[in-house]
Amino acid sequence: MSYSSERWPKWAVEEVRLAEANPKWLTIGESMISRLENQLMPYGISGFEHIGSTAIPGLPAKPIIDIMAQATSFSGLPRIVEALSAEEWKFVPPELDLRAYRRFFVKVDEDRRVAHLHLFLLGEPRYEEQLIFREALLERREWAMAYGQFKVELAERYRNDREAYTQAKGSFVEKILHEKKVKVTRQVSTDVRFPIGPYRFEGAVSEQQRTDWISDIADLPARLNVALEGLNAEQLDTPYRPDGWTVRQVTHHIADSHLNSFMRFKLALTEEQPAIRPYFEDRWALLADTAQAPLELSTTLIAALHERWVYLLRSMSDADYARTFFHPESLKVSRLDYALGNYSWHGRHHVGHITSLRDRMGW
Repeated sequence: MSYSSERWPKWAVEEVRLAEANPKWLTIGESMISRLENQLMPYGISGFEHIGSTAIPGLPAKPIIDIMAQATSFSGLPRIVEALSAEEWKFVPPELDLRAYRRFFVKVDEDRRVAHLHLFLLGEPRYEEQLIFREALLERREWAMAYGQFKVELAERYRNDREAYTQAKGSFVEKILHEKKVKVTRQVSTDVRFPIGPYRFEGAVSEQQRTDWISDIADLPARLNVALEGLNAEQLDTPYRPDGWTVRQVTHHIADSHLNSFMRFKLALTEEQPAIRPYFEDRWALLADTAQAPLELSTTLIAALHERWVYLLRSMSDADYARTFFHPESLKVSRLDYALGNYSWHGRHHVGHITSLRDRMGW
């Protein structure tokens, strides 16, 4: 999904673009640390370190200097925010950063990120993990080159999704830390694209599982209405994440997607493994009836659609659920019981986008 909103500053939604290694990054990092030490040591901040790819000679990187430091507590944060704001450091509140273990600042120059400051509490394991990972890449050139190539591939794949790019790098970091015999600190997923996690189901589908999934389909209209209750126009036009869809678009997308799925069920029940027609959901999201239309047009549609869909689902036999359709984009053949599970998840997934945004914003 991609939709840039003017409600987010340009630096928050800029593309992921890597630059060739620049030897000046190390000097810039040293100068930045010196400046930050002068500004923040009076507030008990210490342990400044240049981390990330710009700290590794020869690595391609986003031209953003990452600095980390340690604090004895976050109680002095208002004074730190005030001290840094004079030099264009923007504080990213924890409810938007989604990483409760740190406090995060972005230095901005002409609407572009030029540096990050990661502030950890003393004793936070992730501070040591960052140092160990940096030193590992400095010691083992082959690891550094492999990491650089991996980043190039990810940057191409996630050009317009900075959060996905960051999440995807984690697997390489974990691998290196395991090689260094470090117990990796884990946390609840901060990937706001998947508030309830990606859809996963393996093995045979039981009758009870189908019953549970049908209940999810039946309950979705009510869950969606509760999630939307009380939101004003400005809140409805807020993206659930930088470069993501707005609450309004998410709601209309549910109607579009579930109507398509309902039709796929009907086709599969009446034809032999029909080839379904894919659609460009990102382009649909930009049409006026998705980006601007009143929510009631879709919430009413979803309620009626799901009532009829559930009527059909409860009438289907084991043989019906074993029927299939072919997806020409993924080149996969899908059974209807798997499609049922997918859409049980899909509705809860998008309601999760709305409720998690409300939680983060305090709505």
